[in-house]
Amino acid sequence: MAKKTENPEEAPRPAETVRPAAAPEREDVSRGQIWAFWAVVALAVVTARALNYLLPGVSESVIERWVMLGFGACMGLFLLKLK
Repeated sequence: MAKKTENPEEAPRPAETVRPAAAPEREDVSRGQIWAFWAVVALAVVTARALNYLLPGVSESVIERWVMLGFGACMGLFLLKLK
């Protein structure tokens, strides 16, 4: 049998009264930033296709490395600006 307490201060609290820690405030991302991100993605894809077509003697993996290096640099700058 469960022991009943008559003093309400000693009674266990329901889990609903416990509040989780507040989430930190975050800034909203503007439409311009979203468009800029997807423009850089599209530019990387178009550049890779164009270089693959214009430079038939160069390996596709080499072209991919150079394009992804530029893409990574752009994304790094983009993320620093968001910060």
